[in-house]
Amino acid sequence: MEFNHDNSWEKLESLLAAKLPIAETWIQIIDFHESIKPKLYWKVLRQLNTQAEQKDIVRWVEQILTDKALPKSIVALWIGISKIWDEETEREYYAICLRGSDNYDAEDVDWADEPRYDPENNFGIVGVLTEFNELIREDDPDDVDFLDWILPLAYCALTFDEIIRSKQLDSSLYSKAKNGLFVSVGFEEGDHIDISKIII
Repeated sequence: MEFNHDNSWEKLESLLAAKLPIAETWIQIIDFHESIKPKLYWKVLRQLNTQAEQKDIVRWVEQILTDKALPKSIVALWIGISKIWDEETEREYYAICLRGSDNYDAEDVDWADEPRYDPENNFGIVGVLTEFNELIREDDPDDVDFLDWILPLAYCALTFDEIIRSKQLDSSLYSKAKNGLFVSVGFEEGDHIDISKIII
């Protein structure tokens, strides 16, 4: 069997709608794709510490918002996913960035292209993403193109969605956003998905 874009996307949407903890949804994402292509790397992916990294991500977001306050005009946040190359280690890392916009359109993600809030040093390395990318690449390079799309997007969307729903972020850091904040997660040049709105 082969992976299917539409089926994987529908699975991600259904898990976001279920509003379950990342510890459960991550396993369900793995189960879904493992049923299509059983591979050795799925066992290792199950053991990655998503809960510990979630705490690191919360600290990362709060540090950015502390270093540069979110303007009152911001109505939406963009969590961008990309890869960066470290020449010193000669290793490719997954990174996320945080930006904010004073406009939002659920039908057109172009709102994220011209951020009003784009602080310096707003990139963070995502260890879990980097680990599973290397695992899959070593085990079966043919699977990389597809899984390199769905797994990073699912992991980031499900992680940030739980952070928002469980109100792990210090609300004083975005208290100026009286009407809340829309949040989208996606690749800098690719698919994205809306997640739970931050409610003040």
